[in-house]
Amino acid sequence: MTRAVAIVAAGVCALLVVAHGGQFVKAGDRALHAGWQLVALAAGLEAASIAGYVLLLHRVVAGADRRLGLKDSYDMTLGGAAATRLLPTAGLGGAAVTVWALRARGVRAGELSARLLAFLLLLYSVYMAGLLASGATVAFGVVRVSNGRALGVLGAATAIAVAATILVLFAAPSRVVRAVDRIGRREGSLASASRGAVARLPVLHASLRRSWQELSRPHPALLGAVAYWAFDVGVLVTMLHAFGGRLPLAAIVLAYFLGTMFNVVPLPGSLSGGLVGSLIALGCPAGSAIAAVLAYRALAVWLPAIPGVASLARLRASVADWRLDTDNRTLASQLPV
Repeated sequence: MTRAVAIVAAGVCALLVVAHGGQFVKAGDRALHAGWQLVALAAGLEAASIAGYVLLLHRVVAGADRRLGLKDSYDMTLGGAAATRLLPTAGLGGAAVTVWALRARGVRAGELSARLLAFLLLLYSVYMAGLLASGATVAFGVVRVSNGRALGVLGAATAIAVAATILVLFAAPSRVVRAVDRIGRREGSLASASRGAVARLPVLHASLRRSWQELSRPHPALLGAVAYWAFDVGVLVTMLHAFGGRLPLAAIVLAYFLGTMFNVVPLPGSLSGGLVGSLIALGCPAGSAIAAVLAYRALAVWLPAIPGVASLARLRASVADWRLDTDNRTLASQLPV
C-alpha cells in the first residue's frame, strides 16, 4: 500500500514537472546564471543551522555528563544525520545514535528521556513560534500574497492548539492524567493509546520542567534553537532567489513550517511535496518552487550526511572507549580494598 502511494506521489510530481516544464527550464536557466555564489551562501547557511543544533544538543542533552565535549555533540549530530540518510532507520537515526552514545557514557535512561524530550520541546517551541508569527502575518494581510491566506489561518491555529496543549500538560498534569485515565478504562484502540499516554505523562512532565529550568536561567547556547530553524529557512530563501521564486519572506517562512509538517508522513518525498505544495498555494510559480525545493533538499540532506560518515566512525570509537572505561570502573569497585 505504501509503495503504491509512493508511486502515485512520484507520478503527480512528474506530471507537475511536465505541466510546468517551461517554468522549470526557465528557473534552471536562471539558477545557472546566478553563479556559484548563491550555492556557497546556501551551504554556509546550512552549516550554521547544523552548528545551532549542535550547541543546543550539547547544552540540554550532553549536559547530562560533564565529560562529554562539544566534539562529542558534533559527532552525535552529524553521525545521526548520516544514520538517518544512509541506513533504514525510518527517520529515527539521529535520536537512536544519541541514545546509543549517551547510554554507553552511563547516562541513566530516565534522565536521558527527559533531556531528549526537553531538547525537542525547546527546538520545536521555536518552530511553533515561527509558524504562529508567519501564519498571523499572512492571515491578517500584513504581507500581500496572491492567494493562500487561509494557509495563514491554518498555520496560526495549529501553533496555538499545540501551545495550549503543552501549557495544560505543564500547568495541570494531574487533571490530564485523570482525563486520559478515564478514557483508558474503556475498550478499543483509543483506550489502549490512552493507557500508553498515562504511562508516559510523568516523563513528559519531567521534560517540561527541565525545559522551563533551561529557560529560567538562559544560556547563549539556547539560541541554537533559533539558529537551527532560521538558517535552514535561509537556505530555502536563497534557493528560491536562485530559481526566480518571488514571495514575501513571511510567506516563505509559513510555507517552510507548513511543508515540514509533512515529514511525519512515512512516505518518500513527503516533506519535499509538502514544501512545493505550500509554496505554490501561496503564489510561487510551480517551476521555481519545484526546482528550489529540490536544490534545498539536496543541500539539507546530503551536506551533513557526507561529514557525518566520519563522525559516525569517530563516535563508534568513542563509544568503545566509554564502555571499556565503564567496565574498568565496575571491576575496580568490586575489588577488595
